[in-house]
Amino acid sequence: MEKPTGAKTLERGLELLDHVASGVDRLDGIAAAAGLSRSSTHRMLSSLVAGRYLSLGADNRYRLGLKLMELGAQTQRSLNLPEEIQVRLAEIAEATRDTTHLGILEADDVLYLAKARGSRGIEMASRPGGRLRAQNTAMGKMLLALRPRAEALARFDPSATITKHSITTVEDFDKELTAIRERGYSLDNQENELGIICVAIPIPDLSGEPIASISVSAPSVYMTEERISDLVALLNSHGPEITSCLPPGFKDSWD
Repeated sequence: MEKPTGAKTLERGLELLDHVASGVDRLDGIAAAAGLSRSSTHRMLSSLVAGRYLSLGADNRYRLGLKLMELGAQTQRSLNLPEEIQVRLAEIAEATRDTTHLGILEADDVLYLAKARGSRGIEMASRPGGRLRAQNTAMGKMLLALRPRAEALARFDPSATITKHSITTVEDFDKELTAIRERGYSLDNQENELGIICVAIPIPDLSGEPIASISVSAPSVYMTEERISDLVALLNSHGPEITSCLPPGFKDSWD
């Protein structure tokens, strides 16, 4: 069935936002990436600028606009996780001095639902409501490892590497997921952010199905094999408490 013109225009406008977000910030480049004419692209970009979804600088580069920031803040508030979950994450962050996250798998990404900052004075780019490619994160790899093998490998993109430590072949990714399943926890060894190592475990719902993950992220200098083992034990000790805090229908909220 052919989509109405308005729906097509909306999809194309959202695609333009994605291109700008990925770093394609000049008119000609955006038009080429979208496969649209220069004039059509300019009209849609002008509408997005007028709506404050984009801004256009004096250097003729497009950037994400303040309206998206406002929507992001509203999204964060609407996540509406039980306060007890944030309390548990804060307890872990206080005990470890490192940043703690709760996230779920959404398509090819990890969606960050909650964060408790550490006390080492290091600020990470993650935020509640933000998304990162699952294959490069500890939480994402943990949750992918528990999916059917074919499905997990289909979500791997060798071009979606972020650092020199990111996994680049599906064969190596397959080996990594196998190792994660065997040991029960996952690591992001500077694959998403240089100098940062993350360790994650799964969080099941009350039926036992793994639907979320929690992680601790720390500068690599603090992440010795012994400390990683200690962190896994600490996270596992908090896992049942976090499961008990998940509201009824939590999984259905994100499917």
